[in-house]
Amino acid sequence: MVYDLAISKIPLRCLFSYKSEEPLELGERVVVDFHGKKTLAYVTRISEKTAERNLKKVLERLDRTSFIPPEDVESIRLLSEKFFSSPGLLFDLAFPSFIDNYAESVVEACSPLVGFDSLPLEDFLDKYGSESFRNYLSKGYIRVKKIFGGKIPKPRLLKSYVVLKEGFKTLSRANDDIEYEVISYLLMNSYATVEQLIELFGINTRKIKQMEQKGVIELTQFLPVKIEHDRIQEVSLDIIANTKTVLVGSSIEHRVYKIVGMIEKTIRESKTVLFLVPLSSLAYAVAGLIKKFLDVNIQVYHSRMSKSQRAKVWIDSVSGKSQIVIGTRISAFLPIKNLGLIVVEESEDDAYYQFDDPVYDTLEMVEMKARFRNIPLVVSSCEPHLVDFHRKQHLVWLKVQEEEQQRSNIAVLEVERNKPVLSEELVKNLRETLAEGRAAVILVRRKGFSPYVICFVCNHLLKCPNCDVALGFHKSQNIFKCHQCGHTEDARSVCPNCGAKALYPRGAGTERIEKLLKYYMPSAKIARLEAEEFDPFEVQELFFKLQSGDIDILVGSRLVVQGIGLDRVGLICVLDYDGLLAQPDYNTNLRMFRFLRKFCSYFSKAKVLIQTFHPEDALLRFVFTSNTEEFYILELEKRKELGYPPFCDLVQVVLESNLPQVGWEMVNYCANLLETETLLGPVEHPIFKLKGKFRYHFLIKTNDLRGTLNKLSNILAKVGKAGWKVFVNPPRLW
Repeated sequence: MVYDLAISKIPLRCLFSYKSEEPLELGERVVVDFHGKKTLAYVTRISEKTAERNLKKVLERLDRTSFIPPEDVESIRLLSEKFFSSPGLLFDLAFPSFIDNYAESVVEACSPLVGFDSLPLEDFLDKYGSESFRNYLSKGYIRVKKIFGGKIPKPRLLKSYVVLKEGFKTLSRANDDIEYEVISYLLMNSYATVEQLIELFGINTRKIKQMEQKGVIELTQFLPVKIEHDRIQEVSLDIIANTKTVLVGSSIEHRVYKIVGMIEKTIRESKTVLFLVPLSSLAYAVAGLIKKFLDVNIQVYHSRMSKSQRAKVWIDSVSGKSQIVIGTRISAFLPIKNLGLIVVEESEDDAYYQFDDPVYDTLEMVEMKARFRNIPLVVSSCEPHLVDFHRKQHLVWLKVQEEEQQRSNIAVLEVERNKPVLSEELVKNLRETLAEGRAAVILVRRKGFSPYVICFVCNHLLKCPNCDVALGFHKSQNIFKCHQCGHTEDARSVCPNCGAKALYPRGAGTERIEKLLKYYMPSAKIARLEAEEFDPFEVQELFFKLQSGDIDILVGSRLVVQGIGLDRVGLICVLDYDGLLAQPDYNTNLRMFRFLRKFCSYFSKAKVLIQTFHPEDALLRFVFTSNTEEFYILELEKRKELGYPPFCDLVQVVLESNLPQVGWEMVNYCANLLETETLLGPVEHPIFKLKGKFRYHFLIKTNDLRGTLNKLSNILAKVGKAGWKVFVNPPRLW
């Protein structure tokens, strides 16, 4: 038979046909000859081609079975077609290469004459020898198969929290002074990390394991979430069976309450729940929230985990042992054996779209996955995805209303240019909030101390040598840094343009705001949260401290609004509203509307202060005086008139070139060949130079996406595919 295969680790957007003398399973891994090298490939479908003489043969069946369900195989194939991505790279997400480190080779009998059913490869070689192995294999008496789970991954214990199981009762179960001291410490502090206990009490990991086995303590990755409501409000399970359900409104806590009953029912049926979140730090918070209601096994899966941690989750998923898997967009590719429910939280978040190769939209992946597996899909968010709102009449639509919901007190503060970044009114509100014993969250758009550095003598702006952007100043590390390519330089005061010692950091980043807050409120406990400085494990600890009173003011970028159960927060400050809005993107207004509405829903008991140079901004008035439906209807009317999604598909085509003139000629040549399509551009990209490459782009509006992508593929095959990037319906322009 002939099969179409996706080649692993190769960024090619097509399938390759190979013939096999024995039947293969969809999703199975095989070894083939690809351009003279033995290469891993995935069986994607039975080919329509005939077994011609010049077709190459499959050299080896690596696992002799498929660990990827056929429904997922079809989903990945269609995803690669729609998003112009390499199918091989997408399959690599479903089957990471490091999984083979935990595989065990087994020899299976294909003939009753060999005298056994199956043996581990090492045992076979010890008993029969390598010569018999080669002889039996060549005659077809035996075959070699890989199984997973024989070698169990052992993630590090140090990355765990320690909590008590039974409170004060646990003191009576202490066997010695060390156990008594550990229990007393946990009673006082609610939790500790394994590393903290080792440092404080000289205890070893073996002793900690013994205390866990006795039932004195519990080792967990998830801190308990402090919330007010314990009553679960369930969605009617009959309504959402085998459909896509849109759950909108309120906070994450209340949306999760709505579906806890459905999650529990799915687990009782011995099926797995896949729960997607946009950020890895949010995965741990949601896990702690679900743990409050259900005593189930929850596993977290994201790209920042160690290989052994990810391997453990992958093996449990393919073997059907997982109950709940909570993870980021990469989790959508987990080949879960008995998947019964998919939940996507914060479904409108841009983080679900991957801009790096392979490009894909997670929402498209899980929609296909749920449809092919005939299981329910719940997409949950404060404000709905615009596409879902447009298709509202075809979906199950549920609005979550929090009982006695209090509307946030919102104030818009007008600030003047060249005035202190923290206005007098903002500082006054901060002091009042802290005096009430409540906490404050400050949202700052920029990381570091200042977003740019300028010379006061010649007005020279310090730029990254690789990118067309300014270098930011990070005072804590005393460096200038580019946040696009990561380039760093030692900080200095001498201007490279005029030689004067006049370089000065301008603008406000998270570090500068933290320093100013310490000046105005020296006794306050202030912490700073930046995505690149904290791992997800530490982020949930910061939020826990904020809620428990160990932190008074939390300063950071978008991560600061992803906490759960933060009733202690009494003030939210948005410092750079104008900067957030000044993005060259057709989705900017929609993104800001959802972002500000989310603020009001998540922190309904807090006062919201927004600093802006333009207090009469139309969007601001709309956010706080209109409902979501009014805004979305107006937005859809504009998009229909101008021809933007969801009334068409939008394709962004970007060319990166080493030479600007060559790039300009090539992008124009390509655009001219697409003259029958509706094009915007080509033009220079807003960030013209990035990582040493000069960039041009154009947009295609199309109602025939498949036909447009086929034309584009043929054109790129002529001009050369190097340097081109294609994004289908991106949430923001790349």
